[in-house]
Amino acid sequence: MALRRSHILALVIAAIIGAWILSGQIGNGETEETASAEIGASGERTQNDVQTPRVRARIFHAQSRRTSLIIRGRTEAVRSVQVRAETSSTIIELPVEKGAHVLKGDVICRLSLNARDARMAEAEALMRQRWLELDAARKLAAQGHRSATQAAASEAAYDAARALVKQQEIELSHTRILAPFDGVLDERPVEVGDYLQVSQPCATIVDLDPFLVVGQVSETDVGGILEGSVGTAKLVTGEEVEGFVRFISQTADPATRTFRVELEVPNETQNLRAGVTAEIFIPSTEMMAHLVPPSILGLDDAGLIGLRILDNDNVVHFQRVNLLEDGPDGVWVTGLPTSVKLITVGQDFVMPGQTVDVTYEEEAGAAS
Repeated sequence: MALRRSHILALVIAAIIGAWILSGQIGNGETEETASAEIGASGERTQNDVQTPRVRARIFHAQSRRTSLIIRGRTEAVRSVQVRAETSSTIIELPVEKGAHVLKGDVICRLSLNARDARMAEAEALMRQRWLELDAARKLAAQGHRSATQAAASEAAYDAARALVKQQEIELSHTRILAPFDGVLDERPVEVGDYLQVSQPCATIVDLDPFLVVGQVSETDVGGILEGSVGTAKLVTGEEVEGFVRFISQTADPATRTFRVELEVPNETQNLRAGVTAEIFIPSTEMMAHLVPPSILGLDDAGLIGLRILDNDNVVHFQRVNLLEDGPDGVWVTGLPTSVKLITVGQDFVMPGQTVDVTYEEEAGAAS
């Protein structure tokens, strides 16, 4: 009887353990199945998200834009001439002081005549003598007492004497060094008593009105500037002047490959000085451009700047652009179609060739 109770007890315990194990397997199977289903569903959603990412886009329209080309340059006198001696002599008078205004024809250096006035008197006396000889030869030739050849020789002698007088007049005029145009005597490297050789400078005359602001433009920008265009210049001294483009060089500087541009500005008060650093602002030709937020600009594999655009099927493409101008409202770019769909949010998480799910913002011609 006792053995039978032990067997029964063992069977009961075994049944309980088996039931517990069986219930655990069933529960675990349901849990694993549910978890597997959830993982599968989660995995399917992730895959869909990768295949069809969501982005926001906006339609941008091109606008007419005229940009200003900024040129670094300096001020320069429209004319600056070193007036040099055309004969050798000692300076006896300097009628004009440095910094003084002069008019065309004013004497700025007077040289000693030395023996020039005596040679002038001698040449004039010789010319009068040759005239008397020519007059007598003509009368004798008319009466048949002088040949035509002798009369011609007398006339040639008179012409030579007259040329000598003219030569002495010019030599005398060179003792008076004159201002070639209205301006300011800027430099005078000589003093009374100095001996001037031929071609040695007596003074420097500067024409201050109008004035020039000159700079060098790169070969890529020179085509956008037109002669006669209105421009402005801001000097490092704080002055701002307005003028027009009067000259654009046709040949580049061989060392820098840049072209000289001259902006002519008025200087009636003559406050401008040569050699002052300046910035020249010249409007370039008008073109169509887009104003976009700088945050949506990106780089392609070659490191070139561009934007991610969408076609009619919402496929992503990378379009390279050229930066035109940076302003407080955004960046002006060229190289896009007249109307274009640009990705504004999520552009860093999509690749060219992907199809995206798009939410469009309000159309804009300007960045916000």
